[in-house]
Amino acid sequence: MAFKEGEVYKCPVPECGCEITVTKGAAPGKGGDEPPRCCCGKAMVKK
Repeated sequence: MAFKEGEVYKCPVPECGCEITVTKGAAPGKGGDEPPRCCCGKAMVKK
């Protein structure tokens, strides 16, 4: 899953509430296949 500029990811734990916004996307052909991880350890979901 290559990150794209403008995407927003949110932690699925309501008590955490962490969100990140991608400000610069991955280079073409680069990027992993896992979602980002929150500081609480959970996989974040795209909003």
